[in-house]
Amino acid sequence: MLILLAVLVAFWLDSMKARDLAAAFARDTCQRQGLQLLDATVTLSRLGLARSPRGHATLARTYRFEYSRDGTTRQTGFIRLRGHRIETIGLADDIA
Repeated sequence: MLILLAVLVAFWLDSMKARDLAAAFARDTCQRQGLQLLDATVTLSRLGLARSPRGHATLARTYRFEYSRDGTTRQTGFIRLRGHRIETIGLADDIA
């Protein structure tokens, strides 16, 4: 039971670190593009397993965030992380 608890705590801490990284990158990207990050947060939309560049199994996470170009319309962007490395970022104009 103690081992299970330790694994859950480790997963939670790892998830918080990944979310903070994604949020910071979304903030920086919006600032560089002249966009307004709405709600100042990211939301986990997908969690899975992937291979790291070295071939090890790692967690792959996709976070979504909302931003505005003009302050009135909401658009959705995403950030994909493999482990704690940014793999892809996409804005609504990139998705279409």
